[in-house]
Amino acid sequence: MITPISIIILVKEVSTKGCKLWMQERVENGPLRGFLEFPGGKIEEGETPKDCAIREFSEECSVELSHVEQFKMNSFDYNDRSVCLFSFFSRGDDKSPSGGAWFDFQFDSKSLPYKDKLLEANYEIVDDFLNYLKKHVDAGFLENIWVRTS
Repeated sequence: MITPISIIILVKEVSTKGCKLWMQERVENGPLRGFLEFPGGKIEEGETPKDCAIREFSEECSVELSHVEQFKMNSFDYNDRSVCLFSFFSRGDDKSPSGGAWFDFQFDSKSLPYKDKLLEANYEIVDDFLNYLKKHVDAGFLENIWVRTS
């Protein structure tokens, strides 16, 4: 059985070198305790992945996000479960979340400085997200990712 989960990547201080991402340390008992993860959780029955991401971020970080964008969806198999991760992102320059900390990420080294500190599924998400941001920074289109029109 695959568990659907939504997460939020809150980002701030994007520069030509990198950015800061908001992450939390897992506190539950078990083999993943102490690893860094993005705020998020299981999608409830009748809830959209986007609504879940916003709800979970509010519950875990005490901040209401009015605008989030879907970044990607991917599946990951842990030893004890399989998850389908719906990853969303939001701008956090004017946010003061609780229950975690801002972590520096550089475009050139990506997730490498956090080896053995991130949940396995998050390495791909972090690296792909940093590549996405860098392409927009290099092209001068960073502001275009925050608000999309249909």
